[in-house]
Amino acid sequence: MKQLAMEVRSVDTDGRTVQGICVPYNETTYRVPGGERIQRGAFKRSIDHRSDKIPLCRGHSSDMVMGWSRSFTEDTAGLLGDFVVNQGDDGDKLLRDVHNGYLPAMSVCFEATRNGIGRGDDGVLEIREAKLVEVSLVGIPAYEGATVTAVRSAENLAELLAPFENLPKWDLDPLPPLRYVYR
Repeated sequence: MKQLAMEVRSVDTDGRTVQGICVPYNETTYRVPGGERIQRGAFKRSIDHRSDKIPLCRGHSSDMVMGWSRSFTEDTAGLLGDFVVNQGDDGDKLLRDVHNGYLPAMSVCFEATRNGIGRGDDGVLEIREAKLVEVSLVGIPAYEGATVTAVRSAENLAELLAPFENLPKWDLDPLPPLRYVYR
């Protein structure tokens, strides 16, 4: 089974969710000899059939299933995953570790289909179709650009909204016209 690390987008400890880029498309990693990249849509069949049944693990350990996928979406950055983390001490520790930056990346475990592998024009191995087995939270990503882009947590809604209370009132009407200078 192949393992590739990806990026964690956000963590909501109150809602017990983790979101991130599970698979960045068309990005090459050289942690695999000769290089490897995943093509857009490679996991479409898995997502169509199992979008809410993909386990979330810690460090690719099947003994550490920490939660389950809720949904996946594809965008220009890659395959985005939304996961709910289990209740209990292990889930609480996982959320703290992600929130504190100890597990800043996501990594996928997959099995390529018989006809789902090819070579790009540059000789890099391309994964065109594969079964998504699990997604893990990891400390060291396979892709250099796999970093946390957002972490969010709050004990409750009041704490989350507290910075926005009692804001000063500003009269912004009328605003002066903007002037653009072209050079």
